[in-house]
Amino acid sequence: MKGLAPIAGWTALILGFAALIVYLFLPELTLWSLTFAAVAGLNAVFFFVVARQNVIRSLKTRTALYGMNASVVILVFLGILIFINILTYRHKFRWDLTETSVYTLAPQTQKIAAHLPRKVKMTAFFETGNPRRNEFQRLADGYKELTDKIEVAFVDPIRQPAVTKRYGVTTFGTVVLESGKQETKIKQATEENLTNALLQVTRDQQKKIYFLSGHKEKSIEDKEKNGYSQAKQSLERDHYKVEQLLLLQTGRVPEDADVLIINGPEKALQESEIAAVEAYLNQGGAVLLLLDPQQDAGLTPFLERWGVDIRDDMVIDPLAKLFGSDYTTPIVSQIADHPITREMSQQTIYPMVRSVSAITTEGLETTEILFSGPKSWAEKEYRSGKVKFDPGIDLQGPVSVAVVSSKEIKSGNSAEPKPDASPDDPKSEPPAPVNKAHLVVVGDSGFADNQYFSLYGNGDFFLNTASWLAKEENLISIRPRTRKWSPITLTETQGKLTFMLGIIAFPGLVILAGLRVWWKRRSL
Repeated sequence: MKGLAPIAGWTALILGFAALIVYLFLPELTLWSLTFAAVAGLNAVFFFVVARQNVIRSLKTRTALYGMNASVVILVFLGILIFINILTYRHKFRWDLTETSVYTLAPQTQKIAAHLPRKVKMTAFFETGNPRRNEFQRLADGYKELTDKIEVAFVDPIRQPAVTKRYGVTTFGTVVLESGKQETKIKQATEENLTNALLQVTRDQQKKIYFLSGHKEKSIEDKEKNGYSQAKQSLERDHYKVEQLLLLQTGRVPEDADVLIINGPEKALQESEIAAVEAYLNQGGAVLLLLDPQQDAGLTPFLERWGVDIRDDMVIDPLAKLFGSDYTTPIVSQIADHPITREMSQQTIYPMVRSVSAITTEGLETTEILFSGPKSWAEKEYRSGKVKFDPGIDLQGPVSVAVVSSKEIKSGNSAEPKPDASPDDPKSEPPAPVNKAHLVVVGDSGFADNQYFSLYGNGDFFLNTASWLAKEENLISIRPRTRKWSPITLTETQGKLTFMLGIIAFPGLVILAGLRVWWKRRSL
């Protein structure tokens, strides 16, 4: 029996390491790791029972005492590491040092995840060992830190074909989101796709946005640089239904319209169309009006009734050239505090923009929200080709280029009680609900076309405005970031210096040091 003790000891040690390796690197082989651990335990018990006298004698030696002291120190060190690990698990904090914070969930994602109306189940179909699974796990953990209403489950399509077939999944990496009766699939598990999918499965009602047509507005189907196809796609990703509206045919704005967008009409609207738009507003509607310089859409009297003054001018900013832009392409960095702009940190850029000012009007709440720089001005005589500031004619900057006008609309019966009714009388009519009509006017439509939509904060401003008008406050934020391509551009001198230092100087010093050591040892 004593002859078998060493064999049992070595067997216990080897199988113990085998169980640990299988558990760490092959977690799906649970039965094997448990089997190795059980056999290792039995051999260890046999070894200590048979060779207990030798073990006790060995523990009394000086070497064993030193070894036990070292073991105690190691255990204390491991205990400190475990304690730190527990603290970091309970109090999570991340540092994202990337330039565009690509590893930090965007404010829009944080808002949506923190205000989910019900639970959402994410089922991710990744084969075991796929590195994309770890990427999705990191992303999903970020969502789970924001809310306890998200549940994540993993399915291996190879090992669980029945579950894969039941969900109708045909591509590895697909993520299925379920909430209530809603279900959607995404094939690329990016933050933007996940956030949009969360909107789809948790919003039972899809709001509708109409773009006015018939006056040479920028088309939402046009994919060229002056088109609005990117704006349409971005609205659809936010789960809006987007359609075009020809008022000359319908005669009025449809009842299912949550927002009406008029983007850069080049022809004047007819009186019947203007009346239809104003009637829509007076019923509590929401309109986003983008009017370019040099265009007269016949909307000046309508805008004056809604507390907005739009002048026939063009904003000039000499400092725009410092940012690589033309002086007629001002960069707007002065932003007023408003729900549309509150989450914005980036400036917006406009290819050509006119001034839009607020008029104090009874019954209306008007707010100027975007301003050009202090060195800019609104040039009245821009058609002459001679651009210079004329006091008393031109507006000195900062110049307002966007205005929000809001009006309370009382619906139903009058809120005033009847003469013979007492305020405490339960039969007296309650106050009528108060609704608000919103009109946002911007002095340019080009900032949201395909060429400018992705520049600076243009896309965020356009989408935030649409979300605020549609009463979707959770969508008013900054969209998920993308990894920025940031190449290092070297001058000819810098390139030569880098080559000399990296390819010749530093390797040469290492070679010379090696030769010197070799020469000295050779002479010994």
